[in-house]
Amino acid sequence: MKMIIAILSAAILASALSACAGDEVKLQLRPSQIMMQARKAWMMAMFENLGAKNFIAVARDADELAAQTRKAGEKSLNPLGKELTLAISSLAGDISAAAARQDGDTAKAKLGEIGGKCGECHASIRDKK
Repeated sequence: MKMIIAILSAAILASALSACAGDEVKLQLRPSQIMMQARKAWMMAMFENLGAKNFIAVARDADELAAQTRKAGEKSLNPLGKELTLAISSLAGDISAAAARQDGDTAKAKLGEIGGKCGECHASIRDKK
């Protein structure tokens, strides 16, 4: 009887371990990581849509980026983080205005400036921790 219980216990344990091993481990992202991923997605979409001359989509993504960064910047407790985030919001507003005029060159230049602000924040805040 003990042998049957031991075999059944081993079989149950083995099946439970194999079921768990098949699942991918999904890490829980922090709210700031979720925001940064959204920002990156908007930036990539704007680059692609500028190439396709889809200015309506560029303006929409720029407006969403501006709103999200304005909201986050206003709440930021880090003075440098606040400054950089609000600068990104302002630049995104400039991109939206340029897209409304169908001025792709200005929009691309402003996207480059946003990339510089992102790099500055990463170097001085994110990567410094």
